[in-house]
Amino acid sequence: MRVEQTIAQLERIAAREVGRGSEALAVPAAGGLLAAARSLAGHATPDVAVFTGFFIPGAEPPAAETDGPLGAIQIAAALRLLGCQVRLVTDEPCALVVEAAVAAATPGLPVDVAPLNGYDEWAGSLLPRYRRLTHVIACERVGPGRDGRHRNMRGEDISGHTAPLEQLYTAGRAFRIGIGDGGNELGMGRLPADLVGRVVASGEQIRCVVDADALLVGGTSNWAAAALVGALALLRPEVPELRALLGAAWSYDLLAEIVRVGAVDGVRRRATLSVDGLDWAAYAEPLTLIAHLVTSPPPAELDPQVPDAGPGNRRSSAGHGWIDTPQG
Repeated sequence: MRVEQTIAQLERIAAREVGRGSEALAVPAAGGLLAAARSLAGHATPDVAVFTGFFIPGAEPPAAETDGPLGAIQIAAALRLLGCQVRLVTDEPCALVVEAAVAAATPGLPVDVAPLNGYDEWAGSLLPRYRRLTHVIACERVGPGRDGRHRNMRGEDISGHTAPLEQLYTAGRAFRIGIGDGGNELGMGRLPADLVGRVVASGEQIRCVVDADALLVGGTSNWAAAALVGALALLRPEVPELRALLGAAWSYDLLAEIVRVGAVDGVRRRATLSVDGLDWAAYAEPLTLIAHLVTSPPPAELDPQVPDAGPGNRRSSAGHGWIDTPQG
């Protein structure tokens, strides 16, 4: 199987349907994974900022969700292995969770934390640095809708808990990569508005209008981030350490750490060892498929396990813990 075909398989695995329309949203974004991975792997001196953190004000207690930081850290760790300059970007409400993830998995990684008060001055001081970046990646970072407000999947306005990091995401001429699962994340402006409105509950209201050069759609954003790391591992086989990041145990340990400091499931709105309402076994299944595919099993073994992106071949949620309750 050619590398390009394998990366297309990764893209479909990551978009596995969990009841929120990810397979339909992934159709116009097809090819984004290959484009993103090639841009990162082929650049001589990548200088990258990874944006993440989605705050859940209605959680008990309010905190950042588990989807996003896991994937962002996984990407940052991979980019470090490739010799890239990389930093994370989040805001004050999400800082505790993001900084705990960094300390656990990528110690010493720079983290820029945006304040909610005094944001303009803070962002202005960083603009010269961000305008020199080669790439920006947003992993499950809420973006503005057509009215400029930031909304979660329930349609709730969370702008008061969210720094407008899209201003830095769109600064300069960096190659922009967006990773999302529900239409309201940075980069989802690449999707047709009518598609998001038709597929996603409250889609017309919550759809982020900020575009990206390459969009990765996942059933969870963390799955799409893992697919990106897998694609980088395929394009850069001389860095075998990349494959170690794909093990389910790596994700489990980091999930346990961020939940320990208070990260919450965005659907359940409480601190549990789950992501977007998926218990660990259901959540880990696509991660295991991605790792298996990257470690080169024969194509004949892979094809029956890879979910088809076609609407007639969606897998049932029965027995997998999948739900269609809004997240975030």
